[in-house]
Amino acid sequence: MSSDDLRECGFSLAVVRRRVSTGDWQRIGGAVLLSPAHTDRPALSDTALAWILRLTFGAKTRISGVLALRNAGWSLPCQTHIVVLPEKPNISLPGVTVLRRPERSTPVSADGLRFLPPREALLDCLSVLPEAAAIDLFDGALQKRYVRPAAFAALMETRRGRGRRGFGQLSRLRIRAESGSRSEAEQRMARLLKRSGTGPWTSNFPVYDDDGRVAAEIDFAHEGLRIAIEVDGRAFHSDRQSFERDRARQNLLVLHGWLILRFTWEQITERPDEVIAAVHAAVAQRAA
Repeated sequence: MSSDDLRECGFSLAVVRRRVSTGDWQRIGGAVLLSPAHTDRPALSDTALAWILRLTFGAKTRISGVLALRNAGWSLPCQTHIVVLPEKPNISLPGVTVLRRPERSTPVSADGLRFLPPREALLDCLSVLPEAAAIDLFDGALQKRYVRPAAFAALMETRRGRGRRGFGQLSRLRIRAESGSRSEAEQRMARLLKRSGTGPWTSNFPVYDDDGRVAAEIDFAHEGLRIAIEVDGRAFHSDRQSFERDRARQNLLVLHGWLILRFTWEQITERPDEVIAAVHAAVAQRAA
């Protein structure tokens, strides 16, 4: 609750201050938690955290970062809290990054909160994270098909401009995406396939169902020999839903006559000669 909410409930400002000072209540930014500071309590929900940000930074707060991603149902390796404001605030909150952008219309949730769309929140996270963490987050988003390279490039252009934070890092990530691979593991696999001389290989190859819809997408495909290479990156199968979806996809490819090879991050980076040998064996088998 805010101090104004408590005053409407009959608590004077002096009472609020006294209860906070004695530890009966806790103050976090502009919010007051009606629970003792010295007792263990469960972790705050996303809604509670979002309201703490809203009460701290004001009515114009647009919530980005991990809370906006989770609000949209995105599961990614990110714990970054970000708010977007039209002006520099006169208050700060530990662990929260404030980004400044002009005010614009943002949908209001049923809880009365303003969450940025997940792709914008993803861009914000990628802008402020250290580069290694940004790469892991970006790889996860690409692997889960939350964002496509072309869509990322177009969205990134909206951040172009003088003094825009993190644009250089976004540009480097765009170059990764435009390589045609969704992750560092896939980029390394592309180099191994080129080295193998077994091509032509097509990245992100679509497989259509009988109705002409894309039923699956192969990381690397030798269309003539119907060999599919799937790359399991470091963030592979971070949730059960992805695991189930991947198994259904693999069965579909087998039923369509594809020979499937799977390679892990460890195989690609630590035993590349074995990977190339397996690819040569598959090509020789199919060619025969």
